[in-house]
Amino acid sequence: MTAKWDVVVVAPEEQGIEKPSAEDLQSTTFDAVDEADARQAYADRLKAAADQRHTAVQLRCDGRIIEQWPS
Repeated sequence: MTAKWDVVVVAPEEQGIEKPSAEDLQSTTFDAVDEADARQAYADRLKAAADQRHTAVQLRCDGRIIEQWPS
């Protein structure tokens, strides 16, 4: 069985929200082809985190968090 790799990004629904509450956040999952693809997507999302106002980014394998920001 092949492992399922993905990246989850949690960010405010709207860009203008300065201090988002839990209700203001949404998560988006990006499926990856394999581990290398997932790690590249995770690195790309981390680079964009400040500009995109992400509150969390997770690299997951079969639903388990492998790496996350912030730690």
